[in-house]
This record gives sequence, C-alpha cells and structure tokens, in this order.
Amino acid sequence: MKKIILLLAFLSTSLARGNEATDAFRAGLLAFQANGPDALLNAWYGHDSETKLPELRARLAAISLRLGPVVETEIFEPKTLGKRVTRLYGVIYFRKRPLWVRADYYTADGAGGFITLDFSVKPEEILPLEVSVSK
Repeated sequence: MKKIILLLAFLSTSLARGNEATDAFRAGLLAFQANGPDALLNAWYGHDSETKLPELRARLAAISLRLGPVVETEIFEPKTLGKRVTRLYGVIYFRKRPLWVRADYYTADGAGGFITLDFSVKPEEILPLEVSVSK
C-alpha cells in the first residue's frame, strides 16, 4: 500500500509539472503568434531576455522574417526527462513553412522555467523519432 501511495504521489507531481510546463510552452507559442519572436522569449525567459539572449533572439527573428506571417501553433505531448525536467515539442505554422520547436522546462523548489530552446525548419532536427510528421 505504501508503494502505491508513493507511486501516486510521484505521478501527480509529474503531471502537475507537465501541466505547468505545457501551459508555459503554449503561452509562449501563442505570444509568438500574436506578437512575434520577442513575445515568445519574454513569455519564457522574462523581459530581461533582450540582454541575456541576444544571439537566440537574433536567430529566431531572422528565421521568422523569412517564413512570413504565423498561421497557427501546435504542441505535442511533453516527455519527462527526469524528476525535474520536461521536454516539450511544438510547431509554429508560418505561411511559407513550419518552424519546429523543442524546449526543456526545469522545476526546483516550487519554481520553474525554460532552460533550453531549439528550433529548425527541419523536423528531424527537433522532433523525437517516435513522433511521425505527416507530409
């Protein structure tokens, strides 16, 4: 019985972290759709991301300009990488082609935030092998 209670506690903690991470990921993608790449970085890393992430900001802005306006966004099922890290996958559909996005979300001591962000127009560089992309 004690093992079952511990398992349920672990699962509920993982689900709560997964929901927190997914909600934050979704908010960033929607911010991007409404207001561009700066809005995504501000949503995920705070308003001081302008000074902390200039290279990432420049790369994301440059690729976004080439792809045209955003049509919509989509997220895929998050993956648990450990007790405190969740990997999230999504796509920003632009008029010209999609931009695939992967981010890791870390939680500790009741706080959480994104620790990595990768993106590419090539899904095989971002998505895990088990996610199939329809063409």
